[in-house]
Order: sequence, then C-alpha cells, then structure tokens
Amino acid sequence: MLRSNFLNSNDKRGMSVRSYPFVITACLLLIGMPTYAKRTKLLGSRHRMPVVSGVVFHDSNGNGLLDAREERLAGLPVSNGDTVVLTNTRGYYALPVRKGQSVFPILPANYTLPTCRAVNSCFHYQQCGNAAKVDFALKKKDPKHRFTLNAIGDVQVSDHQEIEYAMRTIWPELLGKDSAEVNIFMGDLVNNNLPLLGEVDELISQLPSPSWTILGNHDRDVDSIRENQNISFNRTFGADAYAFNEGEVHFICLNNVYGLGNRGYEGRIDDAQLSFIRNDIKYVPSTRRIVLCMHIPLAFTKNASEVLNLLQGRGDVLVLSGHLHQIRRFFLHGPGVRAHELGVGAACGFWWVGEKNWQGVPSALQQQGSPRNYFVLDFDGAKYQFRYKGIGLDSRKQMSIYVTGIDSTEHHLRDFKQVDAGELIVNVYGGCDSTRVFCRLDGGQWMECGKREMIDPYVARARELNLRKVYPTLFSRMNPFRNRSSQQIWTITLPEQYRAGTHTVEVEASDKFGFEASGIRSFCFPTDKTSE
Repeated sequence: MLRSNFLNSNDKRGMSVRSYPFVITACLLLIGMPTYAKRTKLLGSRHRMPVVSGVVFHDSNGNGLLDAREERLAGLPVSNGDTVVLTNTRGYYALPVRKGQSVFPILPANYTLPTCRAVNSCFHYQQCGNAAKVDFALKKKDPKHRFTLNAIGDVQVSDHQEIEYAMRTIWPELLGKDSAEVNIFMGDLVNNNLPLLGEVDELISQLPSPSWTILGNHDRDVDSIRENQNISFNRTFGADAYAFNEGEVHFICLNNVYGLGNRGYEGRIDDAQLSFIRNDIKYVPSTRRIVLCMHIPLAFTKNASEVLNLLQGRGDVLVLSGHLHQIRRFFLHGPGVRAHELGVGAACGFWWVGEKNWQGVPSALQQQGSPRNYFVLDFDGAKYQFRYKGIGLDSRKQMSIYVTGIDSTEHHLRDFKQVDAGELIVNVYGGCDSTRVFCRLDGGQWMECGKREMIDPYVARARELNLRKVYPTLFSRMNPFRNRSSQQIWTITLPEQYRAGTHTVEVEASDKFGFEASGIRSFCFPTDKTSE
C-alpha cells in the first residue's frame, strides 16, 4: 500500500499522492535530501520536469502510514522506468517523472508491497504533470533460497464467456494451496477488450500468491501514439517495465511491444528501458541469476543484441516470454552472456477455440500439439528447473506418446500419409534441439529417439475433421490448424517383435538446461488384421 498522512481518497490503489508546485517541492528536496540535491538542481529551471519524492519504509504495524518509530529503508533502489536512484539514510528518494511514467521500488527479496496481489498494481503511475509525494510502505517477508514460480502465457480473454473459461480451468489450479509462491502473467491478459483489464486485476487479486503482469500486444491502446499505448495497462497494473528480487534471482520485466503505425508493432526494447536495464543491473550482485520477462520472445526482438550487450559478463541468463501460442525454446549469445529463452505457451491455447469438452470449455489445442498450459519453474538459489503443466491435466502428463498402425482413422488423414505403421511418435512438451529422448519397451534396453519435424498426430486428426466440415460442431469454433511441423517431436521405428500383441513403453527426456520429462503408456497391436 502506498499511503501517507496526505492520503488521496480518489486513488484506487490507496497510494500516497499529493501534488505540489514544482519550485516548492524542489526546495524541500534540496533541504531534506542532500543525496539528490545535485540531481534535482540539474532538473530545475531548464527542464521543468515534475519530481516525485517520498520515503520507502518498513510498515511494521501495517497501517500504511509512516509512523515515528518505523524503519526508513536506506540504500534501496527506486526507479521511474529509466533512472534508478538509491534511497538516502532517511529512506528518501526523488525522481524526475514525466506524465505517463511509473515510479516503483525495486523490491529486495525480503520485502513486498502488502496490499496488492498483482504487486506492480501498487506502483505509482504518473497520470498528471504535477509533482507528487509518494511513500512506499513495505512489509517484511522471509526470503526463500528455494521457491516455485508459475509462468502463465496469454490468458487473452475477449469477453465474460472467456473469463468464465479461465475461471473454470486455470484459476482453480492457481488458487490451490500447493500452487507456486509467485505468478508471472506473460502478457495478453485480454484480447483487445481493455475494459476487462480491471476485472482481470480483480481476479488476480483472488490468488493466494503474489503476481506480476507483463504487457502484451493485445493489452495496448492501439489507437494511440506509441508513447501512449500503455496507458490503460499502467492505469490498472502500475507499470509495464520494472524489476524485483525473489530468493537469489533478479527479475527484469519489460515491454517489448513497440508500436508501428496504425495497430502495427514489432518486438523492440525502447531507449528508456535499455537505460533502465543499464542502471538497474549496477546494483545487482554478480551471483544473482538474471531472469528477463517479456511478451514477445527476445529471439524475435529487433534489438536483442543491445539487451544482451547490457548484460555483458552475467553468464547464463534465463528469458521467459509468451505471444506464440506454442511452446518454443531459443538460445542467444552476447559478450559474456548466454540467454536460454523459454516461450511458455498459452493458457488460452489457440485463442479459446476448438471443440468443447464435457464442461463446455474449448480444447484449444496448440499448433505444435500441446494442450493449453503454463510452466512451473523451481528455483534453488540461482539454479532452476522447469516443467510443463497442462491445464486440467495431471502434472505427470509431460508428453504425448503415439504408436502408428493402431488407430483405424489414420489412413484417412491426408497430413499423415507418409508415416508408416510401427512408428513411436513422442511429442515432448518443452523439448528443444538440445533435448535427448530415450525409450524402452517392456523394461528392456534404452534406445535413443531421433528428432523429427512433422505434424503432431492429434493436430493432423483435427485438421482433417476441419477439412471434412465435421468440425466445428454446434456451439464450437473451428481451431485454425495449419499443416505445420511441430518443433518438439521425436520418433523411433519399433523393432518387429513389438508390432504384435501388448507392450509398455517408457520415455525419458532431458537436457542440460533444466528440463526433464517422462511418460509411460501401454499399446496393443491387433493380432487379427480383419479387426481393423
């Protein structure tokens, strides 16, 4: 909660905001804040930029007010999304802020903002051109060496019907007591229906774990100029570029949706955010893992090399992204930095379309063949592992295992005609070129499968039913699958002795980048060919 003795009752987040004439504020800063006197003077008559100032303190009694005996937090970074300053010995900070910028503390691992479940909603968004006083009341928490994070891509609700789909399927998992300690929503919270942002914020506030939100291309004010396309998002969620610490990990959350003309965009980090990364990273110990979070993959960001250059010497960096509505992994390199990127897939799958299940929820299978999902990341110090979590599926469901020559509909699938009988097809949800996949039959010797670019069998079936006008059925919308290869399939030809009778196959997949998955199933070839 951001409050002071000058609480503005019209501020929906209860922030401590009061406007002052610029000159008076600047004079007060010069008297009470010697650390920033020089900086404020430089921003005086020449630029006439308003200053947001205040105190960052430990709100020990939880009343949101700075009381006489409460600890003022010195040396804590505060930013406007470009410049980063440290609070002085009295916990004071001062920052020049333009209209449309946000002011926020870069939370250390042992503090949080207690009143907002979507934590960045508690940040100060500068909606006017006046100076303001904003205090940040922090609550202590126990820093964890080990913690779990949910990375949730593209909920992307268009209307209340799709909100209901999310409430029936995604939210029950996130509401569970055994859910992760932290949630990050990776952008496209809505599908161009910006009035729903407030409702999504309220729904996030129901979750038991603190959450953070990223801006996606469908969360923008697309009819505004580029600089104003984040207004609705930031009015709701406080800021679209910020950083925070959890455990021994430093998260940098960015807006890389760079507007181009009328509704267009590309992946790009603007100059202010590049400056923010440069200024923020100076205060991050070299032992901390850096995790970048953005909507569009860094691999598809035009100036990705500039971002990597700013992280020079930081070693292995993790990047989390959404946007693609499929799971992808990328590897990028810069001077003294190696970035492993996980595109986390989409919680809405393929935009809430496809045949509806028994609950009336669209299947929305994703193009590469994985069900709607999010990813769970387990951090142990600076190390991490990650695993796929299919929405509504058992956590052990990490892959699909398909054996050709058994399903009687296969010969009707035009996208599947080049696949012979007796092939084991494994779709590993989250696998990449570095992943090795092994299988064994009936407890025998492990055999390595080969990576193969081909359409997923279940996508091929749905495409065929689309083409034959069987799908969509009443009350469903067609899933617009294309004849595209999946990037996460491995195959092996079954030895002849396993092409008759009943057998069990086990599959294990892993790579050196924190990914492990396994699966098991039995299959039965018909002994009487006429039964097909």
